[in-house]
Amino acid sequence: MREQTTRLLNLLRKAFPRRSRYRQLRQQLAKLVVSLAKAYRITLGAFGTLCCVGVTGSCGKTMTKELIAAILSTQARGRKSNKLYNGPNFVAQTILTIWPWHRFCVHELGTQRPGMMAESVELFRPHIGVVTHIGYDHYTTYRSKETIAAEKGTLVESLPVEGIAVLNADDPYVLAMRARTRARLVTYGLSAEAMVRGEAVTSAWPDRLSLTVGYEGKKVRIHTQLLGEHWASSVLAAVATGLARGVPLAECAQAVEQVAPVEGRLSPSETPDGITFVRDDWKAPLWTVPASLRFMQTARAPRRVVIIGTMSDYPGDASRKYRAVARQALEVAEKVIFVGNYAPSVLRVRSHPTDDRLLAFKTLYELNLFLCDYLTAGDLVLLKGSGGADHLQRLVLARGNAIACWREKCGRFIFCTQCALQQTPAGPRARSL
Repeated sequence: MREQTTRLLNLLRKAFPRRSRYRQLRQQLAKLVVSLAKAYRITLGAFGTLCCVGVTGSCGKTMTKELIAAILSTQARGRKSNKLYNGPNFVAQTILTIWPWHRFCVHELGTQRPGMMAESVELFRPHIGVVTHIGYDHYTTYRSKETIAAEKGTLVESLPVEGIAVLNADDPYVLAMRARTRARLVTYGLSAEAMVRGEAVTSAWPDRLSLTVGYEGKKVRIHTQLLGEHWASSVLAAVATGLARGVPLAECAQAVEQVAPVEGRLSPSETPDGITFVRDDWKAPLWTVPASLRFMQTARAPRRVVIIGTMSDYPGDASRKYRAVARQALEVAEKVIFVGNYAPSVLRVRSHPTDDRLLAFKTLYELNLFLCDYLTAGDLVLLKGSGGADHLQRLVLARGNAIACWREKCGRFIFCTQCALQQTPAGPRARSL
């Protein structure tokens, strides 16, 4: 359905070249899709066999959704949302791909403005609500964790009495949502009061995340493909959801072990010349940076390099925030490199002007020229940045000559491998030709 909608939008763009008219038609089409999805969801509910699982939170939604879908797929056929989009319009498009023989649908539910969560849950009508963490995503809109939690908690409030709320016992803002629902409560986390509890969490590159999960006196050791201890929370959330749906603990563990990291969320990419890039380049809210740096701190590699692009969702002076991150990164890596508009400001952190452990580049193209000579086989490189602003993925593609686009201001919120302009020369390289 998503592909057909895109084709229709492209036809409308060609038929109505005036941008204002095209925008109006696009909005009308989106309203039509939402109306159709709302009616179709009611029809699906009449069968009484579909379980809709909504996943929300400030981080970890996508990974949690992928893990839940893998666990539930061991018992029945179902659907899951696209990896990148989670607003009401995309909820509607996903609903229209559900068939009567599907027994579950897992969808991550995001919010960028007040009331957006209510629109999504009205469409989706979830039976199970999973909440991961409350952080400072979309800080400019919500300004505090309390207001963010109030918006995210709409999912929990929407659950029917026979529904299930799966809440993170390690996050006080999430755990407090239990007072907002009449649904059955299942908690997960590392704390002793969690119903589904994790312990003995380990993750030190090149080893992947492993943890022991306990529930009602039974324990199982899970060896995942994920990078970083912070993903333990997503694993526990998914297992808790599976157990709530009647999937045995051992089967939950086996399903989790088959799930690969989501692209751009601490996903490894090894280049032909033996360099491993770990891409955490889809989103970079300031409050998530420490988790990425902890991964590098425990990693075993000849050289560890941290590259940081554009960070988001923080109050106060930007230059001070970037310098604080620079100090943290220097504690865990042999080389720390910033790229982008705020990069030059971090050089004030240097202990001496000739100290080359901390570098700054204004453009990604300049940084790539440096990396061509600097990186060697065995290096572990963390890429932390924002997808639409940085496109740090180009640094990986450049090692195999798979990128020609070096636009400084792209603005496209997609991965470079999905972009038709990937092989279209642009930027400094194009001018040098």
